[in-house]
Amino acid sequence: MRPKTRSVRGLLLGAMALSAALALALMGAFFTAFSYDLEDAIFDRLVATEADRHPDEPSIVPSGMTTYVGHASLPPWLRESLPEDAPRSEREVFTRGHGHFHVAVRPDAARGPTRYVVFDTTALTSTTRHLQRTAGLLVTSALLALLGAALLSRFVARRLSRPLEQLVSRVRADVTPRPEEDGGIAEVHMLAAALRARDLRIQELLERERAFNRDASHELRTPLAVAQGAVEILELDPPSDGETFERLRQAVRHMGLLTEGILWLARAGRSDEACGLVGITREMAALYGDRHRHDGVELVIEASDEVLAPLPGAVARVMLGNLIKNALDYTSQGRIVIQVAPGSWSIRDTGVGFGQVQPEHAGFGVGLSLVERLARRFSWDLSIRPEEPHGTRVQLSWPPVGPHGT
Repeated sequence: MRPKTRSVRGLLLGAMALSAALALALMGAFFTAFSYDLEDAIFDRLVATEADRHPDEPSIVPSGMTTYVGHASLPPWLRESLPEDAPRSEREVFTRGHGHFHVAVRPDAARGPTRYVVFDTTALTSTTRHLQRTAGLLVTSALLALLGAALLSRFVARRLSRPLEQLVSRVRADVTPRPEEDGGIAEVHMLAAALRARDLRIQELLERERAFNRDASHELRTPLAVAQGAVEILELDPPSDGETFERLRQAVRHMGLLTEGILWLARAGRSDEACGLVGITREMAALYGDRHRHDGVELVIEASDEVLAPLPGAVARVMLGNLIKNALDYTSQGRIVIQVAPGSWSIRDTGVGFGQVQPEHAGFGVGLSLVERLARRFSWDLSIRPEEPHGTRVQLSWPPVGPHGT
C-alpha cells in the first residue's frame, strides 16, 4: 500500500510544531527541577547559617526555625528520621503527618550534645497551591511560545517550500526552470540544475531520433518510389499470378504508409490540417480487406455522416491502415466492426492472436508502435483492451475540433 504523501510545507510545519512542543515540555521539566533544587539549596543555606552562627552574633531567626540540643530533645517524628550518630550535614526530612523539614546537624564533642537546627518548610513548599496560583501564567506563557513558534515555522516553511512549488509548476507547464528561481536554497538550486541537464539530454535524444527518422524516411522514399513505379507499370499488363502481384502491391503501399508515418514523427510543430475519417476508413478497408474476404471475415463499417478529425490525411491513413491491417491479420474468422463517431474511432475484432497481447506491454510490431507514437504526437488517446471471450477492441479519441468539426 502506497504511503500517504505530504507536502514539504506540511512536513516542515509538523516537525517544527512538534519540536516546539517538545522543547517547551523539556524546558518546563528542567525549570521545575531547577526550582526545586534551588529551593532546597536556599533552605539548606538558611539552616546552615543559623547552625554555624556564633552565639554572640545578632540573628533574625525565621519563623518556623527551631534549635534542639541533643537527640532526645527532638520531636519523635524527627528522631525516627535522624540517626543519633548522624555526621555534620544538612538534611531534608519528610515526615508522615507532620510536614517537610530541613535540618542542620552539628555534632560537637567539645561543646556537648549534638545541636539540630530544624526549619519547618511545609508551608513554603506547598507546590499544589503554588502551581494553582501560577497555572494561568504558565499556560499563557506556553500558548504565546507556541504561537511564536507557529508563526516562525510558517515563515520558514513558506521560505523553503515556495521555490519547490514554483519549480513543480514550471516542470508541469513543460518550462525549463531558470537559475534565479531557486529561492537561494542550495538543494532547490541543485534540483533545478539537474532538471535542466535532464531536459537537455532529452532534447538531444529527441533531436537525434527526429534526425534518424527524417534521414531513414528520406532514404526509404527512393527505393519505394522505384517499387511503386514498377507496380504501376505492372498494373498496365498484370502478370498471370494475380495473387502474388496483389500481395506485392499491398506490401509496397504499406511500406509507403510506414515511411510516411516515420517522416511525420520527425517533423516539428503542430498541424492545422483535418481529414474525413469515414472516407479514409473505407479506403483503407478496401486496400487491406480484399485479400481477406475469401477467409470468411466480415468487415463492417458503422458510420452515418462524415466525421472530421484534427489530423492530416496522410497520418490518418497510416494510423487507421495499420489498425485495420492488424485486425485482419489476427482474425481468421468472424467479424471486424469499425465504428466512426464524432470524437472517436474504434475497431473491434473476434481474433485470438492480437487479443492475447496485454496492452501495457510492447511487442505489437512496428505498425502499432507507430500508431501509438503518432497518437501521442497529435495528442490523441489510444486504448487497447482484450474482449471476452476473445478478440480485441482498439479505440482512438481526440479533443473537439470546434462547433463545425463533425
